[in-house]
Amino acid sequence: MDTSAITYRVADFLEQYPPFQAMEEADLLELAARGRVRFYEANEYILWQGEPHRTHVFVIQQGTVSLWDDADGQSALRDVRGAGDLLGIECFTGSPCCLYSARSASDVVIYGFPTMDFDALVLKYPYARRFIETEAGVTGDYQRAADARDPQRLFLHDATGRATPATCGPGASVRDVARALRAADAVAIVDGDQRVRGAATADLVLGWVADGGGDANLPVARLLEGPPPAVGTDASVTDAVLAMGDAEARVLAVTSDGTPGGRLTALVTSKDIGRAFGDHPTAILQEIRTAAGTPALRALARRTRALALQHLTSAEAVDWIARFVALADARIVTRILALDGGAPADACWCACGTSGRGESITRHTPALVAIAERDGDLRALERQYARVSEALAECGYMARSEMPFDPAFHVAARGEWQSRYERWVRDPARTEMYRARPLLDLRPIHGTDAPWRAIEASVSATVDPEFLLVLANDCLANLPPLTFFQDAVVETSGEQTDVFRLEESALRPLVDVGRVFGMAARRALGTSTCERFAMARTLMPEHESIFREASETLRILLWQQARIGISRGTTGSELPPSLLSRHDRHLLKSGFRAILRLVEFTGYAPWLDAV
Repeated sequence: MDTSAITYRVADFLEQYPPFQAMEEADLLELAARGRVRFYEANEYILWQGEPHRTHVFVIQQGTVSLWDDADGQSALRDVRGAGDLLGIECFTGSPCCLYSARSASDVVIYGFPTMDFDALVLKYPYARRFIETEAGVTGDYQRAADARDPQRLFLHDATGRATPATCGPGASVRDVARALRAADAVAIVDGDQRVRGAATADLVLGWVADGGGDANLPVARLLEGPPPAVGTDASVTDAVLAMGDAEARVLAVTSDGTPGGRLTALVTSKDIGRAFGDHPTAILQEIRTAAGTPALRALARRTRALALQHLTSAEAVDWIARFVALADARIVTRILALDGGAPADACWCACGTSGRGESITRHTPALVAIAERDGDLRALERQYARVSEALAECGYMARSEMPFDPAFHVAARGEWQSRYERWVRDPARTEMYRARPLLDLRPIHGTDAPWRAIEASVSATVDPEFLLVLANDCLANLPPLTFFQDAVVETSGEQTDVFRLEESALRPLVDVGRVFGMAARRALGTSTCERFAMARTLMPEHESIFREASETLRILLWQQARIGISRGTTGSELPPSLLSRHDRHLLKSGFRAILRLVEFTGYAPWLDAV
C-alpha cells in the first residue's frame, strides 16, 4: 500500500480523539508518518510496572488493554482502555518509570510514536499538554461546555418562563395601568375574548406625562396606537427578534394563531428577549423579591438555571454559579414565606444537605429545616412548612432522596434541635447518626439566626476524636468507579453498568470526607465542601495536594452534573456515560483516582493527631 495513504489513514484515526484534535493538519500528518504499528495477541504484556520509560508513546488503534497494579505481589485492576486511549505517557508527567503493567485483554493493534516526536509535535499545543498533565493529577483548566442554548431552537414560551401576562380591559384608566406596571414590564390591553388590542409600557405612560398628561382617569385605550406585532405559540426566540425588529416594537404578543387577532397567551418585551441571550443575575434576584406568586417564582427559578447553564463554560465557573443559584433559591424560599405570611416572626429557616452546602445547581428541591424559638409555635410552623414544600413543588423544583426523615422531623423547637445534635455527636452508633449527615450541613437562610448559632456552638463544643473517627470510617462505604470503558462505567469490582451514578458514587465520597474535616476544624455547619477542604489544607499543609485535587474534582463533578442536568431537565444525579465526551471522561477518571486517594487518607487514623 502507498505509504502516503497509510499516513493519511493514521492521521484520520488520530484526529478523532483528544489530544490530537487540537493539532494542525501538517503536524498531525508528520506525526502519523513517523508512527509504527504493533500487534499483540490476548494476554500479552505491552508494558511492565516499574520498567524504565519506553522510547515510544502508544495509541490503541483497536482492542482492549487493562492496566494492573502489581505492587505487594497482588494484582489490582486500575483502568481499562480502548481505541484512541494512550499508553506510556508517564514520561511526561514526572513519573520515574511505568506506573502500571499494561496487558492486552483481546487482540490489540497499537500505533507507536517516538517520544521525542510526540513531545515536539503534540505537546507544543497547550490543550494537548493540559490533557496529558491530567493523567498525573486533577487540574483546574478544563474544556468549555458546548451546551449553551441556541436561541434559534429555544421556544419563546420557554424563554419567558410561561408566565401569565398582565392584562386589563380597554376601559381601564391610565392610573390603573400605571399601578399594574409597577410589577410588570408591559400590560396587554385585551377585550372580553382575550384578543389583544394594544400594549402599554412605562415608556407609553411617561410619554403621555411628558406631553402634558391630563386626567389620570382617562381610558388607556386613548393612548394606544394599535396592537403589537404577533407570533404563534411555536415561535422561537429568533422569530420574535425578527418580528419585533421589522415592526420597530418593544413589545410582542404571542397569540393562539400567530396573528394580532388571536387569543393572547403571552406578552414578550425586549427585556425578555435579552434574557434569552444573556440574563443579568442581579435582575433575577431583584425580581424574586417582588414576585407576585408561585407562577412568577417558577419562571424566575427557570431563568436562574438558564443563566447558570449559559455561563457553565468550565468547571472553574462552578464557584460563582453555585453561590448565585444558592442565593436565588434562598430568596425564593424567603419570598414564599413572605407571600404565605403565617409564620412565627422569630423562627429560623435553614437549608441542609446539598442546598445547605450551596452546591445545588440543578433543580433539586431545597431541603429545609425550621427551628421554632418556643414550643407553642410548633403547630403553626409545621403547617407553614407543609405549605412552603407545596409551593416549592409548584415552582418546578424536583424532589430528592437525600433526607431520610419524615417532613415532620424537620420542624422542631430550638431545644429539641440542640438535644438531637448533641446525641448524634456523643453517641453516633446508637443514634444512627449516619442518617443525619445532611443535617450537619445546616445553613440559615431566613429569619433570626440565633437558634442556628446556638446549634453550631453546641456541635463545635461536643466534637471529639472518637466522633471524627466514626465519621471518617463511614466514608469508606462509598468508593468511586474505576474507569469508563466505551459507554459503560467500570466499578472497582470490574462490574460494568450503563449508568454513571454521579451523585452516589463520586460526589458523596467527596462530600462525606469534606464534612469530616469541617467537623475537625469545628466549622462544619454553614460551610461548603470546598471551604472544608480549604480548612483541611490549613490544618495539614503537608497534605495540601490531596485536598487541592479533591476540590478540583468536586468542581468537575458539579460542572458535569449541572450542565447535563439543567440541559436535560433532570437533577443530574444519574446519567448515561454516552453524554460525556472523551475529554470529560478523561477528567473524571483523573478525579476518581483523586477521590480514592482522599478516602484512603481519611480512613487512615493517624491524621487525627495533626488536628
